[in-house]
Amino acid sequence: MFRLLAGTEPELSSGNLQEPLSLRDELRFRRLGLHHHSPTDFLRSQWQSGPKSSIFLAYRWALGGFFGAGVVGCISEYYNNGNFFIFLTNWGFVLCGVTSIAGAILVTFYHYKPETWVPPSCLIKVYWACYWTNITLACVIAFAYWTAIYPKDRVLTNPTRVSDLYNIWTHLLPPIFFTIDNFLVAQPARLLHFVYPLAFLHTYGIFAILFYALGGRNLDGKHYIYPFLNFARPKIVLKTVTYLSIVLVSLSSLEYGVYRLRNFIARKLGYL
Repeated sequence: MFRLLAGTEPELSSGNLQEPLSLRDELRFRRLGLHHHSPTDFLRSQWQSGPKSSIFLAYRWALGGFFGAGVVGCISEYYNNGNFFIFLTNWGFVLCGVTSIAGAILVTFYHYKPETWVPPSCLIKVYWACYWTNITLACVIAFAYWTAIYPKDRVLTNPTRVSDLYNIWTHLLPPIFFTIDNFLVAQPARLLHFVYPLAFLHTYGIFAILFYALGGRNLDGKHYIYPFLNFARPKIVLKTVTYLSIVLVSLSSLEYGVYRLRNFIARKLGYL
């Protein structure tokens, strides 16, 4: 771990705060990859004037602390003999905590290392994939919850009901906070990177199949996690998976639009 964080010498590039690609170039197959010429873009704000920023470092830890505390509190409050981990919302919320804390750690190392230091590309690639999975999944979970599940889950007899605090913390704040974060950071986005959250979503689908096949029971005693993932009714499941996949790609594209807007404004204001 410490050898990895020792970093490498930066590659030569035309600039640190990157210019966006053309849309034609975005659709090239190689843009599915996670290579970026300037890894330190992932450790900076688009809006800082110098190479390092104490304000951005403090912000990164505030975000990481906020979601890290939320994850710890939510697990301790609603663990329910491990049932906490069967719900997609909670998978996404844990990812919020992990991604935000990882970002804070990376920025901390960058802040206190010499200016020639950049993190190894493998760490940046993992972080980039996690970041885009997290921001897109947060939007998908919020969209699905507020359009298809709420307010049915708020009845007092619902065994999966959480407090209003944690309901807002898990279903409303992640897409808001991380969309704002997408506007603040200097890292790039790629239009085709929807494949990473899509893979995460389908991994959860495989988990739901195994849960059903192995006789798992939710807190209501049913053999499925969500009614729309009841594999005794495969047509409904197929419609759900198709619908959520389309929503995911659409929301990923909207977050990509936030990145393009950020770069447009930064160019107008002289930050590129």
